[in-house]
Amino acid sequence: MTISEKILRLKAINLSILFDNSIKHLEKDILDMNRDQMYEDGIMNVKTEKTERYSPATIRSKKRASFPFTDHVTLKWEGDFHGSLKLLIFAEKIVISSTNLTWANWLETNKRFANALGLTEDNIKKLRDLVRKEFIIQMENLI
Repeated sequence: MTISEKILRLKAINLSILFDNSIKHLEKDILDMNRDQMYEDGIMNVKTEKTERYSPATIRSKKRASFPFTDHVTLKWEGDFHGSLKLLIFAEKIVISSTNLTWANWLETNKRFANALGLTEDNIKKLRDLVRKEFIIQMENLI
């Protein structure tokens, strides 16, 4: 391949598509970051990294069921909500959402949980590194 052919190939690259493909390739990683924030760390507000506590009755119920975390809300009982997370890619932003009706009907409108979906600043930094690496791989495949 000649240099002028390579230059034409470079000019034809659509960076927006390349970025979207990189994000799509990392979708599971991104959603797992959000799941881990909620489950492992109990972060229910990605802006303030605030955690929430269970009521005493819920703690007793979870302990009887041998639930591993009772010191913070995880938004996970049987896994339906965590399994329903989806990544939505728009031109101006990327959004983590849920197809679970519990999210739409109760959690999203509840002030305690309205900001549970999304990434903390630490995870955003990690994501930038992942996207950068994936973007380079995508570029190398095109050149």
